[in-house]
Amino acid sequence: MLSLTRQRALMLLILIGIGVATYLVYVALDASAEPYCSGIGDCHAVQSSEYAKIGPVPVAVFGLLMYLGLLVLFAASNVGPLKGKPLLRVWLTVLAGSGVLYSAYLTYLELEVIHAICVYCVISASIVTAIFALSLPGFAAARREIAAAAEE
Repeated sequence: MLSLTRQRALMLLILIGIGVATYLVYVALDASAEPYCSGIGDCHAVQSSEYAKIGPVPVAVFGLLMYLGLLVLFAASNVGPLKGKPLLRVWLTVLAGSGVLYSAYLTYLELEVIHAICVYCVISASIVTAIFALSLPGFAAARREIAAAAEE
């Protein structure tokens, strides 16, 4: 199990990630909405690039779904009948790690292909990286629990 401080930090980061991703979805789906960047980067260039969608679906929607998935995994591993199940902590780390890898790819596209940076994308990438880092001790403990149960 994770320490109470680590659990609170994970929950806070997941909720902030949901907020950032929700804002990016709003900007992506509302043609009249301009992302507010306050002079930092060029969110409009990133949001209007060909890489901002996978087919007809804005990438931000996938980010929001990832954060919602993290919330479900976190909640299920901490309350209810699945509380304490090690596999949920493994999946939380795997999902966060996947988010880190995809965020790294998107950041590469921003820097090397689009030549513009979206501050909200950077914030989201930082959040999912912090979630991943905070989930690693739980992942390691869960792997040990699963291995011990398999030996019995």
